[in-house]
Amino acid sequence: MKEYQQILVCGSISYDEIMDYPGRFVDQIQPDRLHQINLSFNVDHLERQLGGTATNIAYNLSFFTKKKIIPISVIGRDGRIFINFFKKHGIDYSHIIINKEKYTATGKAITDLSNNQIWGYYYGPLGLAKKKKLAKIADSNSILILSATAEEAFLAHQHDAISQKIDYMYDPGMTLPWIKKDDLKNGIIHAKWLIGNDYEISLIYKKTGLKMTDLLAKNIAIIITQGENGVIFQDRLHKRHVPAYKVKKIVDPTGAGDAWRGGFISAIVEEKSAVDALIQGNAIASFAIEKYGTVNHRPTRKQIEDRMSVIKNAKVSL
Repeated sequence: MKEYQQILVCGSISYDEIMDYPGRFVDQIQPDRLHQINLSFNVDHLERQLGGTATNIAYNLSFFTKKKIIPISVIGRDGRIFINFFKKHGIDYSHIIINKEKYTATGKAITDLSNNQIWGYYYGPLGLAKKKKLAKIADSNSILILSATAEEAFLAHQHDAISQKIDYMYDPGMTLPWIKKDDLKNGIIHAKWLIGNDYEISLIYKKTGLKMTDLLAKNIAIIITQGENGVIFQDRLHKRHVPAYKVKKIVDPTGAGDAWRGGFISAIVEEKSAVDALIQGNAIASFAIEKYGTVNHRPTRKQIEDRMSVIKNAKVSL
């Protein structure tokens, strides 16, 4: 197994505004009027939090590894709080660009009683991250997580990761509405891991024409996150299903996927087995959904290990 010394996280840094709708979206949608939707949801809870894929993943990486964690992204004129946040948690912030002209990227979400979400997203200055060339940051011992951000930054980092032959996890889920087929396909076939939920992975296959067998033949591992049903991992040799940790109450599902990614990759860089990495991802994600926001959980190592033991003692399909 390759020994990684630093983790690059290419993604967004943003404020999250999370609202709770005490009903279900499906009850308000008329299937025969989808061409003229005009809906308003009265919410009963509002939270404003720090977030963004780079923020969330970097934070969750910090729980279990002392390897250097380097988010590569951009904040706006109102984003200094993120620098203080990264500094507090021992995360390298030297490759974050500060733009004084625009506001920091902001996402707004409404969550219904079934934990379905509707998002609106302002990218702000995130596209400027394309100026950060990975060749000047990465080395032969680097690993990269490429997650959703502004189009020009995502594609620039994808190009750099491929040309520099950096091992990377490819997380294109939120790019699927805009990314072109050839760019998506190129990002996938050079990745070490492809990750997404059931819907995203199915859409990826449909959009690219790729099949699972094509990816496995190229030694690309496929990770399908399934929320409360756990995660499926398939590589060329094995297919594994690891159950989720059953929490007493899901408070907010926002950021669970990013928490999982941080948990999984932090296990990989610490040279744990694939099964242990999957279990660690599930355990850390379980803490994220018990709190509002994406970076408000702070479990101890013992608490994480206790939940890992529970998952390990459950039925893990190999």
